[in-house]
Amino acid sequence: MSLVLEVEDLAFGFTGQGEVLHGISFRLGEGESLGVLGANGSGKSTLLWCILGLLKSRGRVRMFGEPRRRRSLARVGVVFQNPEDQLFMPRLVEDVALPLVNRGVSRNEASARAMRALEEAGLAHAAQRPASQLSLGERKRAAIAAALATSPELLILDEPTAELDGRSSRRLREELTRLRVARLIATHDLSLVRAVCGRVLILNNGRILAQGPAEEILGDSALLEGAGLT
Repeated sequence: MSLVLEVEDLAFGFTGQGEVLHGISFRLGEGESLGVLGANGSGKSTLLWCILGLLKSRGRVRMFGEPRRRRSLARVGVVFQNPEDQLFMPRLVEDVALPLVNRGVSRNEASARAMRALEEAGLAHAAQRPASQLSLGERKRAAIAAALATSPELLILDEPTAELDGRSSRRLREELTRLRVARLIATHDLSLVRAVCGRVLILNNGRILAQGPAEEILGDSALLEGAGLT
């Protein structure tokens, strides 16, 4: 199995605030889904930002067998916690097409691919409306559609079910379960991890508390309680 992501001894600290992440190491293979679990403040989002190069960390990050570069980042789709960070165009179809246009795809082809992505997400009916008119659950699914429209080989998601009601969370879990692309999901939602992830990494105060098969990790109630997840 080819590796899509390798993180070795990654560390990061904000100036004057000490270390936030300490020696994080893990690997993610093609088609795998890894859940990064942790309570609020454990370092989950910071880890994702460091992996993407949005924060300058120490250690090593490799994507698709090479050091992280612009060409490897072009093979990654990202879904931020707040869909408003990604959805701001006058029409939803333009939001989904924008990442394609930014990568040099013609506007006509980008619009066609955006419509296909919205149809697959069950949002074709909202294509001509602004995202502000959609529910939070619909906006989250639209943000995922925008990431998938670029045909990524790795999908990185930050708290995809945060603030969603039960029905919206269930629909999003079902959508993520159907995907065959490699997925790295930062969350504190245990039901999401149970449904989607084959492996789990637990962060606690910026350190890896445990990692392994999801069934094994999620079955350890003392471990989950110690990490502030139950």
